[in-house]
Amino acid sequence: MPVTLLEWSVPAAILLCAIGLGGARFLGFDTLRWAGALGSLGTGYAFMLVQASELSPYKQVVEDAFILGGVMLACRALQSRRRRQPPPYIDVAILLASTAMVIVSIVLFASVKLETFFVQACCALVIWRTTFSFSRQVVTTSDKVLAAAFLFIALVLTGQCILYLAAPTPYLPLGEWRTSVWGTLIQYTGLLGSIVLTFAVFMATSYDAIERYRHQAHTDALTGLLNRRGLDSLLASVSRRPFPDAAVPTALIMADIDNFKRINDVFGHAFGDRVLARFGALLRSEADGHICAARLGGEEFLLLLPAENLEAAAATAEQIRTNFFAQRWAPHAPNSCFTASMGVTLVQAGEPVASAMKRADDLLYEAKRRGRNCTVASAAADDPVHGLSEKSCQATILVAKP
Repeated sequence: MPVTLLEWSVPAAILLCAIGLGGARFLGFDTLRWAGALGSLGTGYAFMLVQASELSPYKQVVEDAFILGGVMLACRALQSRRRRQPPPYIDVAILLASTAMVIVSIVLFASVKLETFFVQACCALVIWRTTFSFSRQVVTTSDKVLAAAFLFIALVLTGQCILYLAAPTPYLPLGEWRTSVWGTLIQYTGLLGSIVLTFAVFMATSYDAIERYRHQAHTDALTGLLNRRGLDSLLASVSRRPFPDAAVPTALIMADIDNFKRINDVFGHAFGDRVLARFGALLRSEADGHICAARLGGEEFLLLLPAENLEAAAATAEQIRTNFFAQRWAPHAPNSCFTASMGVTLVQAGEPVASAMKRADDLLYEAKRRGRNCTVASAAADDPVHGLSEKSCQATILVAKP
């Protein structure tokens, strides 16, 4: 029976989805892997419509290999988001097993239904394996969108396999299977899955782009720390719940590089940027999923340490201060050492963070008044002020003579 234009619309639509994803690559979206997956899938569905009974079972092997290969490429594109790929020999083994089952179905049993069932089952197996593996690592909204799309496709394929096993189907010659209800179901299942996947990929890449631009807007380009906008956004997000918890102290460290204007004047702004970047790296090494590090502007920095008492926070500040003092700056300033001053306080239960930041800033300037290169800590405004390493409280900038 001749192939109708409506039947050709299925692979054409899948290939259009592939072209759309490939074109999105030129707009900066990371969609090339997805385009390759749908391109392989669409090619397989196009081969399915080619009438060449004399090429059986080679034709069926080729079309099913393209379809299963497209599914595998899509699964690998999903796994690449976590920068993890399953060993290729697993995919090769599944592809070889599918090919063997296709040959057995066509040559020994002359059953397109059995061939279709094996291919659909292999596709479902690959998607389920990837969905379970990826779902354990879902972090972002875009990951959730893609995981939901793969789960939907896996459920559709599994339901179709169960239907094939449960529903009685009459014997149909190879040439008539394509125009049967079951053949039509196969084609439109592939089309539905391709459309769902295309929309999911575009949604995910859009979310990724938004998140990337948000990260750039909230990050200081020189140090890689949060900038003031990023810090304000973080504090606004945590303000929706009690912050801090009365049972869990939260510490603030305000830090400032001493005599930074003199560093710029003597060594130049490019070297001053290097000093800022080096100091930011020291703060970034302390930051993790809970500790927030930010550059407030100029040479002033902030560390927000949840679940830290005053003594532990002051020890952290001292560690950063001494590490910065120990930095060497060859070849541009081989005989120079630079220092920083620190103010440490606790955010009291129910206290606005801005109030605690003002107190930490006052403590920072107290450290400046004591001679710089030291740490001053106080839990609250009415608590005694404690100075650490006061013997070393002095402005220490050793400038290499020309």
